[in-house]
Amino acid sequence: MNSNEIKRHPSWGARLARLHCLVFGALAASCVYDADTKCGDLEVDPDHDRCLCPKGAVWTATGCIECGKNEMYNGTSCECKEGFARATPTDTCAKVPAGIGTPCDTANMPCVDSKFSFCQVTSGTTGYCTNSGCTSAADCEGGYACDTDTGTCLKPPTGWGTPCMSDADCAGTEATYCDTFVTHGCLVQGCTLMPDNCFVGTECCDLSSFGIAQPLCIAEGQCTTK
Repeated sequence: MNSNEIKRHPSWGARLARLHCLVFGALAASCVYDADTKCGDLEVDPDHDRCLCPKGAVWTATGCIECGKNEMYNGTSCECKEGFARATPTDTCAKVPAGIGTPCDTANMPCVDSKFSFCQVTSGTTGYCTNSGCTSAADCEGGYACDTDTGTCLKPPTGWGTPCMSDADCAGTEATYCDTFVTHGCLVQGCTLMPDNCFVGTECCDLSSFGIAQPLCIAEGQCTTK
């Protein structure tokens, strides 16, 4: 069975819907499972036994997702085309300006672009070039988000929000955990609660009581365990 093909298992779907509500409560966008609904609007059911995503769409646990503007289908998910990025999983892919995100080193390799002249350190003295002095997301470009505490436009974690069905779909990125219950996308795991080191707009949430070994970065205000 390939990534664009799924056999229907109503009993599994019902169990997932119940677990979805039980574990995540307010995180769940919907807790209704309709056993009579075979395929969503973007799916076809040619032999009444399986749902196939149409060309240019990717299968996720919530149904088929069409790749949007400036996105490409990579075999398992829709990702921003080269030269484009998004600040949050729900944003559209925005063009990344030249100069932003280039490697820098505060010791010996400064940022040379006049607009993106600030070196955001990520390890030791090395990091990437961006702009500072932001007060909102409107001041950032290329899918970057404004950290209002520091006034810096920050680059989102790679892979964050990519549609997935298992951790394998998130491998090789900074967002290595596949949330198969709520967002059905890749999330950053292994964050720290104090201080909270999650990306702008997300917070570190300890879900160990639900069998999730490492804390996850989820949308702010949606951690029900605090």
